[in-house]
Amino acid sequence: MEAKPTLINLEITSILSCAMLGVGMLTLPRGLTEQATTTDGWIILILNGICAALLLILLVYMLKKHRVTDYFSYIEETYGKWAGKAICLALAGYFLSIASFEVRAMSEMVRFYMLENTPMEVTILALILAAVHLIIGGIKPIAKVCILFLPITIVVVLFIYSMSFKVVDLMNIKPILGYGLQPILKGFSAGQLSFFGIELVLFLYGMTDKKLNINKGVLLGCFIPVGMYVLTYILVVSTLTIDEVTSVTWPTISFIQSFEVQGIFVERLELFLLVTWILQFFTTHMLYFYFAAKSMTHVFHNRFSTNLIILVPLIFLLANYAKDLGDVFIFSDLLGFAFPVVLIILPFATFFVYGLERRMRT
Repeated sequence: MEAKPTLINLEITSILSCAMLGVGMLTLPRGLTEQATTTDGWIILILNGICAALLLILLVYMLKKHRVTDYFSYIEETYGKWAGKAICLALAGYFLSIASFEVRAMSEMVRFYMLENTPMEVTILALILAAVHLIIGGIKPIAKVCILFLPITIVVVLFIYSMSFKVVDLMNIKPILGYGLQPILKGFSAGQLSFFGIELVLFLYGMTDKKLNINKGVLLGCFIPVGMYVLTYILVVSTLTIDEVTSVTWPTISFIQSFEVQGIFVERLELFLLVTWILQFFTTHMLYFYFAAKSMTHVFHNRFSTNLIILVPLIFLLANYAKDLGDVFIFSDLLGFAFPVVLIILPFATFFVYGLERRMRT
């Protein structure tokens, strides 16, 4: 088991941003546009981002109020030994499912755009084993990788987007609020796949110095992806229009394929995005893989490395269970039901139950 780490704000920001920037950004314009049926998805994203930021501040306050040093122990102390272990095991299943979803979505993208003749199982297993090699060192090496990958991702994405201005027509996102507030309310929940990752703050808090004000790191870790989401949505929908956005699987990649750049050594820029996003898939998968092993270690009190080995075949089998990409997105919809339970229902219920028990004891 790794020694108790101490994360700083830069590491928290990088971890949360990398956790959020997974498959969501590549499919976000399609899901939002389908649900809202208008081009006002960027407004939904801004509102979602504000709500997420307020929720994160409240969650940090609640954790600080009860002086939580380990979220899994906090759950067990609140609900008792066996009920607490059952909840932690359910959390392990949640982390395992998202890790499997991310690695499968990445393999689908790689097969479609890059390695058509490479068996998907090879791609999935290679990513899982690469993640194990890094995770075995604990959260600190993972944080260093996130710190390295995040600025690379931002620079590459902004560079690619800056080359697209000649094909972007902002008139395609008008009229703003042309159909009133109903589409906004209708599509409000459609962007939640892109906010997967913010729930990790519950488990990262115990890995920080309690004297550290982590609100800055947490909020920046949320706002960086939200800013990229809003920019991506506006550019993609402005270029492809609603009809095309809702008819393609990976609208962000289709947007980049819609223009060429003359005068540089590579004219088709989607290769840069694909390579960069493989790194983002890897970091998201790695983070959820880590916390799945962490929760199992708490439940069974065995070696962390043993749980990593146990999880490898489980993630591999679950990632290969879906028959096609349609099944993969159905799986993501199912995960969407578990996400608010982990992010909202469980922490608030735990906070109130723990507070009530403490009052009764005193």
